Amino acid sequence: MWVDSLLRVTGWDGQGAVQPWSEIEAELGTELPGDYKQLCQAFGVGEFSREVSVLCADETRVLDLLRWWRVLLKSDSSDGSFAPYRIHLPGTTGGLIPWGGARSDDWFFWQVTDGTVDGWPVLAMQVDVQEWSRYEMTATEFLHRILTDRTFRPHSVARSAFGPFFEPV
Repeated sequence: MWVDSLLRVTGWDGQGAVQPWSEIEAELGTELPGDYKQLCQAFGVGEFSREVSVLCADETRVLDLLRWWRVLLKSDSSDGSFAPYRIHLPGTTGGLIPWGGARSDDWFFWQVTDGTVDGWPVLAMQVDVQEWSRYEMTATEFLHRILTDRTFRPHSVARSAFGPFFEPV
């Protein structure tokens, strides 16, 4: 539903990007939300409105989900920049998996919970003020809201008079 809406509002026709889900999920030790998989397959690697990037499998390694997760995992500590949270460790719950970010230095994560993966909350961090916001919605709904809703604070990037658009990398 939200992926179709993002395709409509961005005018993107979808490209059927191939994603190695079994490899990604095996290394993370968990399944990933279905709407996110649809998003990566429809858009591939790129940037929304020159503001927001979604991490998928990326041959260039710039916006690669596993690369970012590994880097964050190595740098995480109990009193680190993700406190009071930690980066996801395979086989555990409560940790964070990065899925996107904004040029304003906002980072977007799922919090791995015991429930269904499609019900994982989105946690958004404003890095400059070390402030967390929690959203009980899917990553694609969150992305749609920050791209189209000027009142969705503090993460909205809906400023362009041209509306949201997508540029592949």
